[in-house]
This record gives sequence, structure tokens and C-alpha cells, in this order.
Amino acid sequence: MYIPKKIGVLSWFATCCYFLIEPFFIYTSLVPYSFLYQAMSDLGVTSCGEYTYSLAPYTICSPFHLWMNVLFIINGLTLAIGILYLAQNLAKTKVRHLATIFLLLLALGNIVSGFIPADINLFWHSIVAQVGMITTLAGLWIYAKLLPTGRKWTLICLTILFMILLLIMFVFFFPMPVGLLQRLFYFVIFIWGTVLAFWDIKQ
Repeated sequence: MYIPKKIGVLSWFATCCYFLIEPFFIYTSLVPYSFLYQAMSDLGVTSCGEYTYSLAPYTICSPFHLWMNVLFIINGLTLAIGILYLAQNLAKTKVRHLATIFLLLLALGNIVSGFIPADINLFWHSIVAQVGMITTLAGLWIYAKLLPTGRKWTLICLTILFMILLLIMFVFFFPMPVGLLQRLFYFVIFIWGTVLAFWDIKQ
């Protein structure tokens, strides 16, 4: 399926719009919500109270959780379209297919997170997204080698993502603003793809 450049660019732009919409759900939370320390998933939790899921020893109450989960799903879909748009402009090789799958796992993680909120089943809510964050590094590394344009930009983003993921892994040992780090990870990916979508990266 061929994706026109206009659709590809719009899909990446729509993906970035997540960060323009999320503040509404933060603002409407019925209890204090920490942008720095709470996960994005907390805004999609379907119940109110403390320990709504095992990793949340604090109070959560997001009255518009349904729409937040819809946002996760839409965000995953637009991200997937954006990734496929970039992929179609590269040589069709097995390595490119593998790298694209690695990147699509991150988009799939968003979709799964929207369908399965953290308080419903934490494992299935988070496992695909967590795996996707790791495979994204490998996907970007491969893309950096395949891209005729934007290789340096991709390597810069890859380095930043690696550092962010490293800090997230230390959250169990040291106090870390995990909410901010999670958002930065997605923000870097969204901006990476948006910049490439505007460039002519065809082989």
C-alpha cells in the first residue's frame, strides 16, 4: 500500500498532537497528577483510588479515562502510518523489514495500552510498549544505515533515546522523574519521524 507524502507528513503531525491534547486530561484529573513522576498510562486508568494497579501507591482519578485510552489508540495508529510512510521510501530488503517491525512495536504498544488500561491488566498493558521502547533503538540504528538523508539526525535521536532509556532503567535504584523521561522518549521519536517526513528521503 502506497502512502502519499501528504498523508505521511499529516500522520506524523497528528502523532505529535498527543502532547497538545494530553494537558487537558492532566488538568481534569480529580486528584493531583505529577507530570514529572507519573506515567502517561495513569491518565487512562479506569478506576479511582490508591493502588489502582501494583506500581501506583498513590491516588489516581481520571474522569475522562475512556477518551485518554482512545487517544492512545489513535496515537498508535498515526505513528504506525508514519513509520510505514518512511519505510516505503527505503530499499525493500529484509533488514529494512526487520527495522520497520522493530519500530512498529512501539506503535503497537500504544494501541494495546489503550485497549488494556493499567488497572485492568498491567502486564499486557505494558509489555508490548516496554519491548517496543527497546526494539526502537535497534530499529533506528538500522534506519541510520539505510537512510540516504537524515542519517546524522537519526543517530542524534538514537543517542538521546538510549540515554533516556538508560535513566528509566535506573528508576528502581534512584528517584527519577519517570513520567518526564517517558514523555521525552516518545517526544524524541515523534520529532524524529516528523523531521524525516518533511525531508525527501527517497532512494
